[in-house]
Amino acid sequence: MVQVSYSTYGFPGGEFEPTFEQIAEIGFECVEFACDRHGVEDHPLEIAADVKRALDHQNLTATTVHAPARRNVLGAPDNEWRTQAIAVLADALRLTGEIGARGLVIHGIPNPMFLPQDQDMRSFYTEMVDAMRRSVEDLIPVAEQAGVRILLENLPYNWDLRAAGRDGDYPLMHVEDLRAFIEPFPFDQVGLIVDVGHSWTNGQDPASEILAAGNRLWGTHLQDVDRDDPQDNHWAPLQGGLDWSSILKAIEEVNYAGAHTFEIIRPRHDETAEELARMTFSAAQSWGLVSTA
Repeated sequence: MVQVSYSTYGFPGGEFEPTFEQIAEIGFECVEFACDRHGVEDHPLEIAADVKRALDHQNLTATTVHAPARRNVLGAPDNEWRTQAIAVLADALRLTGEIGARGLVIHGIPNPMFLPQDQDMRSFYTEMVDAMRRSVEDLIPVAEQAGVRILLENLPYNWDLRAAGRDGDYPLMHVEDLRAFIEPFPFDQVGLIVDVGHSWTNGQDPASEILAAGNRLWGTHLQDVDRDDPQDNHWAPLQGGLDWSSILKAIEEVNYAGAHTFEIIRPRHDETAEELARMTFSAAQSWGLVSTA
């Protein structure tokens, strides 16, 4: 059986111990530890030992970690901002290694909301991509020492821009572009994660983006979105309009060796967090990803 992982983003509240307990009780054996969900911001490594003990107590394996996000990005155009972010992300890489996970999900280009709103956004594009490249170079030695891959995620910011009435031409939003960006970097330290809901929200076919990632695919965020008006919904699988058969087929075609990670955050019909996790586990069973025994 493949590794099937559930993101702790799915459970509100800052305490990770009860979250691990609920995830394990439902039947999942693996988790993605989401730093943001648990209030881990500036110094993630400080809680590594506690997280590892809590995982071991529930016989859970951490497959990946989601780094602190928001302003903790690789492509910060301001040098002070970038320096602060790199320090946090380096700490998160070390946390990832300490708890036994093999990949750290990192956001690359900043969300447009964090850029100066009184300047032309396009004036930052080249600077952000260059900053992102320098940041990856800075973090590769840390990743190598920790035994962890940096996983760059496709993000839905083109949709955010269009929703705000602006042109959606933000750089490095699509997997094809991210794949070209990481090509010069070492295979063992830098890879990609495809969020299938982000793909469709950005107007891209998720299966095609998985194929574009190819052998650099080392992470997945599986979530459903509305077919006709996707808004990065993070619904449970089969609650939206994604073509899951084509997604699962594409994952097989690239000989994917990472975890099938479900990042389910929002209810579509007022479900509780536990109900969403159980619905997700049932879907994974129906697809043959986990045993029905």
